[in-house]
Amino acid sequence: MVVTKICCIGAGYVGGPTCSVIASKCPDVYVTVVDLSQPRIDCWNSKDFNLPIYEPGLKEVVQQCRGRNLFFSTNIDEAINAADIIFISVNTPTKTYGLGKGRAPDLKYIEAAARRIADVATGNKIVVEKSTVPVKAAESIQRILFANMKNGVRFQVLSNPEFLAEGTAINDLMNPDRVLIGGEQSTSGLQAVEKLSWVYEHWIPKENIIKTNTWSSELSKLVRI
Repeated sequence: MVVTKICCIGAGYVGGPTCSVIASKCPDVYVTVVDLSQPRIDCWNSKDFNLPIYEPGLKEVVQQCRGRNLFFSTNIDEAINAADIIFISVNTPTKTYGLGKGRAPDLKYIEAAARRIADVATGNKIVVEKSTVPVKAAESIQRILFANMKNGVRFQVLSNPEFLAEGTAINDLMNPDRVLIGGEQSTSGLQAVEKLSWVYEHWIPKENIIKTNTWSSELSKLVRI
């Protein structure tokens, strides 16, 4: 059940704070946040902790963990290969073309992250959708992973929606009223759910961790329970 390494693809508003809090609460778990943007990673690694986003309490959490078990890097492939669990926390802008233009989220960055995981991974991975996504996004991620996976490599895709509010994100992460984890209702899917739950159980009571199927977890972002 033990998870030793976590990778988060996307060092933005969701990925940075979420993984900083995970690192602070799970000192034995090695957490690496990766991003394509060197300037953004440089801000996360700045000596004066001039972080790329501001949230009350975030700087203190990063100061506590960075260099111990929290790392920020552009070496995406190395972090993917080393990780047991990979969070996808990339941007989901509104579509500017085609069906759903001006309304629907554009999944191109999520799909690109999934392709990179499939291309790079040489061992089994749990892939967690953490970005704000429409229902059935996990299905899209899974389809990409399975279409491109190598022999002997297996993936489980989980939904773990975020409920962060600007200005209270660190408190929301430290003291959530509940955490939702959705996964495939198979033996391997349920095992993956339990592994992610194990991470959160370091600071969140078990009764506040709701385990469900993927579709229900994704839907909860639209209809909060």
